[in-house]
Amino acid sequence: MFSFRRLYLLGLPLLTFVFAPGYVFGQSEPNEISQVLGEEILAPSVAVHQVKSYILSRVAPPPSATNAQQWTEQAKRLRQHLLQDVVFHGWPDEWVNAPPKFEDLGVIETGQGYRLRKLRYEIVPVFQSVAILYEPEKLQGKVPAILNVNGHVGPPGKAVEYKQKRCINFAKHGILALNLEWFFFGELRQEGNQHWYGAHLDLVGANGLGIFLLEMRRGLDYLYNHPSVDRSRLGVTSLSGGGWQTIFLSSLDERVKAAVPVAGYSPVSTKVEARK
Repeated sequence: MFSFRRLYLLGLPLLTFVFAPGYVFGQSEPNEISQVLGEEILAPSVAVHQVKSYILSRVAPPPSATNAQQWTEQAKRLRQHLLQDVVFHGWPDEWVNAPPKFEDLGVIETGQGYRLRKLRYEIVPVFQSVAILYEPEKLQGKVPAILNVNGHVGPPGKAVEYKQKRCINFAKHGILALNLEWFFFGELRQEGNQHWYGAHLDLVGANGLGIFLLEMRRGLDYLYNHPSVDRSRLGVTSLSGGGWQTIFLSSLDERVKAAVPVAGYSPVSTKVEARK
């Protein structure tokens, strides 16, 4: 049944809308829009605080294992979860589990106790990278091997002097040292290889971390399958961004028996709290 009370209840929201003090109606002129957009709704410091609080509330607690067996079991679960649900989320299995494809491009004899073997390899179909294997001049039996990833070294890439010296030193001490290139450095220094372009992979459903791990893992695959490598003595090292890669790879691949990261580490909480 119709009533004035019903009319009142129906009209009240409309009256509130029309006469609400300070209500902003639709703007159509450029100067009106600029004025509205220029008004501060939320102070920047408040917005930053809220974002930090949200992120920190989602940081996973550290492992709670109290003995070696619990740690081993928990590490296995975490590793599997990170690989399947995070790093390789959205990546096709045939790419992730593809066998290493390396091409030998020749040897440079130095006559100084070591030689250089030039390599080209496939990270994923149609995307290749390069590497240098530093070999002891007199390679006999099974020997240790160390994967040397790149840090943020600028244009020289894998040819940066300190990295060459490190690999030469390894080779002269009877160790195979594989020197990888890295995206946007050295021979991979093209604009499209900037690290932040990895975020474009996220837009199509594949985690951008995947390409970084695959690039390193191909190098580890090569050493693991090398006929002269002692698989029980596989290591990885580097510094800065290479330190991060060292931690990243050695945490997720149990074939790594020794890891020496130099810098490159910072917990999520510290990064968030230090952000201005």
